[in-house]
Amino acid sequence: MLNKLTLPFFSVIAAVAVHAAPVGNTMAPQLIQEGFLISSDSWVDFRVGYEGDFVGDARLEQTDQGSGRVDTYQQYTNAATVTLNLLDRLDLFGVFGSSRVCCDWRFTSGTTITRIQLETLYHFLWGAGARGILCEWGKICLGLGGRYSFSNYRASWLATNGTPVSVSGARVVWREWQVDLDISYNIDIFTPYLGVKYSNTLAKLGTFSIPISGSGVGLDQFENRTPVGIFIGCSISNCKYFMLNIEGRLVDEDAVAISGNLRF
Repeated sequence: MLNKLTLPFFSVIAAVAVHAAPVGNTMAPQLIQEGFLISSDSWVDFRVGYEGDFVGDARLEQTDQGSGRVDTYQQYTNAATVTLNLLDRLDLFGVFGSSRVCCDWRFTSGTTITRIQLETLYHFLWGAGARGILCEWGKICLGLGGRYSFSNYRASWLATNGTPVSVSGARVVWREWQVDLDISYNIDIFTPYLGVKYSNTLAKLGTFSIPISGSGVGLDQFENRTPVGIFIGCSISNCKYFMLNIEGRLVDEDAVAISGNLRF
């Protein structure tokens, strides 16, 4: 019955493009079987946890006002997570934390090449998503998920060709979405997983007091140049109270995520 309900639910998520970031283990909804307060026989339970996401380079390119690759786009996030688990098959979760961005890129005006370096202050980031188990064969599990994340950063400093300039009032509005499909295999307390994801990243920069793009204005926009990526990770749990997870994301970005959850 639940399998029949889960597949249409996630098909709707994929159709409306639920939005990326850490993916997580598709078997996570059933890895913690026993909690501190709620009976293991209950059809619903709550979990709280931590998520650290460290992006070494999201492979982006300039669009709209500019053109060319973004040389480096780094993002560091520390967040709390709240998860509602249904029937040990479906996780609905929210992410609430603090994040900042460091990036640099170049643009050409005539024969002059200008390099821009930018950092933001730490700012509130939120996200929401779901992951669910589609089907199982013994210890093998196939699942589908999706996520949306958003933040509105305030610029901390900006330099053009190494010279700092004013960033008063400048913002970086960032949002990211993804859908993912992965497979996992349980080996005692270890559950490794591997999957593929489709994501979309958009960062809108403005309004800066100097030109930051080839159009000669203080505006620019970044989008991911490789929408498809792969991820690999492993969860550790003895099925009681807690779960730890580490994950790496490749191809579309270089990133590592570390997370943990407690079941109540």
